[in-house]
Amino acid sequence: MFSAGVVSILTEVFVSHMKNRLSFIISQAPYLKYIILFAFVFLYFLILQGYPSFADPDSFYHAKMAELISQNGIVFDFPYLQFTVLNNYFADHHFLYHILLIPFVTILNPLVGLKLATICFATLAILTFYWLLNRLKIKGAIIYTLILLTANPFIFRLNLAKAQGLALIALFVGLYLIIQRRYVLLSLLSFLFVWLYGGWPLILVITFIFVFCSYLSSVKSGFVKRTKPKSQILNPKQIPNSKSQILKFFVNRMNHKRLHLQNIKLLLSVVGGLSAGLIFNPYFPKNLLFYWQQIIQIAVVNYQKIIGVGGEWYPYNFFHLIAASSLTFIIFIIALTIFFLHIRKKSVISITTLILSLLFLGLTLKSRRNVEYFIPFAILFSAISINQFISSKVVKQITQDFKKLLLQKKYLLVGLIIPIVLLPYIVFRDVKRVYIDHHKNFSFTQYQDASNWLNQNTTPKSIVLHSDWDEFPILFYHNTNNYYIVGLDPTFMYNYNKDLYWKWYNITMGQEKEFLYQQIKNDFKSEYVFIEHTTHQLLDRNLSNNFYFEEVYRDQSTKIYKVN
Repeated sequence: MFSAGVVSILTEVFVSHMKNRLSFIISQAPYLKYIILFAFVFLYFLILQGYPSFADPDSFYHAKMAELISQNGIVFDFPYLQFTVLNNYFADHHFLYHILLIPFVTILNPLVGLKLATICFATLAILTFYWLLNRLKIKGAIIYTLILLTANPFIFRLNLAKAQGLALIALFVGLYLIIQRRYVLLSLLSFLFVWLYGGWPLILVITFIFVFCSYLSSVKSGFVKRTKPKSQILNPKQIPNSKSQILKFFVNRMNHKRLHLQNIKLLLSVVGGLSAGLIFNPYFPKNLLFYWQQIIQIAVVNYQKIIGVGGEWYPYNFFHLIAASSLTFIIFIIALTIFFLHIRKKSVISITTLILSLLFLGLTLKSRRNVEYFIPFAILFSAISINQFISSKVVKQITQDFKKLLLQKKYLLVGLIIPIVLLPYIVFRDVKRVYIDHHKNFSFTQYQDASNWLNQNTTPKSIVLHSDWDEFPILFYHNTNNYYIVGLDPTFMYNYNKDLYWKWYNITMGQEKEFLYQQIKNDFKSEYVFIEHTTHQLLDRNLSNNFYFEEVYRDQSTKIYKVN
């Protein structure tokens, strides 16, 4: 008993000493915690990405674009998609992203370099989120950051080889600049955001919502604070003679005008920066038509009920979203409860992040790709709301009452143990799901042999008809000797020529037999047909049974037919 007590005391002293020592080291080197977090997240993402494959075929397109820019300069023309609007109106809406990829794809193998770049950008996005929480003086910032790392849908999207990581960094920094009203930096960020990412209108949406909430707060109306009836508001004719009241009246008037002016400057800063990014752009004015296609017709209108668009544009099932992001929704619901119980004491930033969270949730239920915005902004709102509640006097009394209740009702302890026991399971399940999703689908060598055959046996710039639109990025990466039919998004072909789109669709789905040769030869001017015969068996059968098509290449999953 005595020895056990000594060991217990020594252990407690040692733990206390190490805790104090660690706190001292961090206080002397404040950036050490960022370095430790970077190393942890980088290793975490490296494990997730540690396989020679991509979860999204567009990854190959980004690697090739960065490679082409490094070799030939800016890519102004894009003849590789002959039957899409991009053939005439191409704009690289990830131009700055591709520029930043160049060191990675030139020093290393392009696909390996793209993997490393994705890990770095995703890690920096998490680090920026943690930085933003610290800037907002959120207690327990590391806890909210770790919760973000367990959100399966978010981590999956963040680790796709796309510009998502850099876009989130821009949004987090942009939100901070909006809060701090740093007009010049905000204009510069807005300008660069246009060059970086096709979702640049998001920074304008965030600014507008912040300005709207700021205006509500300044006039003390709506749900921020109840106000007096208009009849009780002073006007110059009703000012009392009291000097202090007169002074207070004019000070308030000046503060309101100053705030409104600041809000206008915020909007002008963002609008000015975005406009400059659009106009002083390598692709101006073609980029205007491109963004109309990309933002309005693909993202907003979305032809998912007419044509088969990419999986990211389809709705997210609400209950599947909850199951895949359990911890996020738990703290989000807690934060919502706290927010509406103490609604009159909420700040502009808490209301702003709440509206953004609900907006992105609605967009996620429309198109699942928006989950990459909903999850971090939901956690950000939760952190702000819970932090304001913890800082209040009310929580101290609640904590004392809860401790007393816990001592009196020991069975409440079970209610605390159950979530603690389930937590490791939830985290392990979500991380495992992301790991599995990233270790399947599109390998580095997919279509490589077939593409090499086309490169060596076809004339330059000859058009290859292919069996699906998402095959294009992989074919494009391995072989730029040929031109193709459709890729990146089927909407680009649908808007180019609806009749041609449906002809191509009927051919690839195996529904066209009678005029198969005439359409491929004359309408699409194709000399070769590439098919993934494991998934397009009807098309394969139609071609093999047609006298005008000769099989010239075959491997385990693909075939190439020559059009005679």
